[in-house]
Amino acid sequence: MKLPEFCVVLIVMIIFLGFMGFPVGLSGVVGNYGVTINESTGELIDADMESSSYFLDIFGGGIGIFILLAGAGAVIVGLFAKGYDTSLIILPLIITTGTLFAGTSWTIIKYVSELNQIWATNVVTLLFVGIGVAFIWSCVSYFAGR
Repeated sequence: MKLPEFCVVLIVMIIFLGFMGFPVGLSGVVGNYGVTINESTGELIDADMESSSYFLDIFGGGIGIFILLAGAGAVIVGLFAKGYDTSLIILPLIITTGTLFAGTSWTIIKYVSELNQIWATNVVTLLFVGIGVAFIWSCVSYFAGR
């Protein structure tokens, strides 16, 4: 599987597991955006992005205009400079996806191991380790092919 599709699959899997009520690594990130989800039911309680910490950090104090101008400048420079590596643009997405997947995998493996069912722990560990190895293999394949 190609790396961009793999990132989308992992993010959708993490969101799905979060909605099912499993402890996932996405809870803190979603909370910073002003979205509150009930941990036991997975129900959306509140979504107020305008008063979230990220929104105030980006658009509070006039820094939003600077970010907009810097983005426009980057696009203009990109139109004239054709010798850039596009993998540097998606690298933060890949690192974030890998970190969230590792955190989610570890919390779910710990959650299942607390059930004291060795076979269930082995199955879940094998599943998440296999997906993790496939993600690493996909990253190596993507960046080695550049």
